[in-house]
Amino acid sequence: MNSEIVILMPVYNPREEIINYIKELKKERYSIVVVNDGSDEKYHSIFESLVDDCTIINYPVSKGKGNAIKKGLNFIKENNQDRKGILILEEDYPIDKMTQLNELFKQEKIFFIHTKGKRIFSKIFSMIYHQEFKNVDSRIIGFSMKYLDQMLKVDENCYEVQVLIDCVQKEITVKEIVVDQNKECFHLKNNNRNILYVIFLHLFRFISSSVISSVIDVLLAWLLLDVLKIWMTSDFWRIAIASLVARVISTVENYIYNKKIVFKERTETKQTAIRFLILTVVITILSTLFVYVFSTLGIMSEKLAKPVGDLLLFLLSYNVQMKWVFSKE
Repeated sequence: MNSEIVILMPVYNPREEIINYIKELKKERYSIVVVNDGSDEKYHSIFESLVDDCTIINYPVSKGKGNAIKKGLNFIKENNQDRKGILILEEDYPIDKMTQLNELFKQEKIFFIHTKGKRIFSKIFSMIYHQEFKNVDSRIIGFSMKYLDQMLKVDENCYEVQVLIDCVQKEITVKEIVVDQNKECFHLKNNNRNILYVIFLHLFRFISSSVISSVIDVLLAWLLLDVLKIWMTSDFWRIAIASLVARVISTVENYIYNKKIVFKERTETKQTAIRFLILTVVITILSTLFVYVFSTLGIMSEKLAKPVGDLLLFLLSYNVQMKWVFSKE
């Protein structure tokens, strides 16, 4: 089984210990691809010592770990597609334990191996993506060859975190393996600020979509609330029609943006469109009732009640879209 696994190692300014580690991997019949991500000249002798033990891809200038990983994956796609799986190693993992991973490759699983990470990152990740991991920045990732094209589409900024998010969004079950201690790293660690940025990016996209949609919705509703006074005497139906027309127009923008950018076409168009329409109807009814009740009771004006109500419904909409509208189930 070892000969059917390709080990990909993004490397930057490595220590000499990597030489013996790779030679030991070679003895176990693993295919090894090392991407030298612009290491300093004084480290060139280390790579020269490895030319007989692995394939080395050299880049004169460092373009980042994520870029190195994707370059390596592209090389594997072109030269090693007959293999069963790929193991991305950013730190050394006990060779005697690697055979235990063979079953995961046979089951065509995606798995992450790491120590416990920052608890705050795990909690934030769980709040946004509704799935908790001990560490969101894994330095060892394994997957069967059938996921290679998917892995090549993942953004390279904090690649490891992006892979985890992508798996959660696509509802792919992943295996988490927690180990006791950190090992020798082959490349620089991800910056904490970048990790937080990537974790929040999905929510930022949803917020931006919602803000644009809400601005369109509120401005149209305000306009229609005034215009419809000319023909309508019933406040309830005037508010209902203004809310409905404004919501239909803003919904088209919101649906297209969320499907293409936020949730990235996770399901068939017909299914998501129907679910999104149902959600829109429910949100519109709740928004209409909120505006009518609060304005009728004199708690706030109808023009103020509209954005306040929509703000309160924001989290409901996000969670329903995440768990149901754009869910595969």
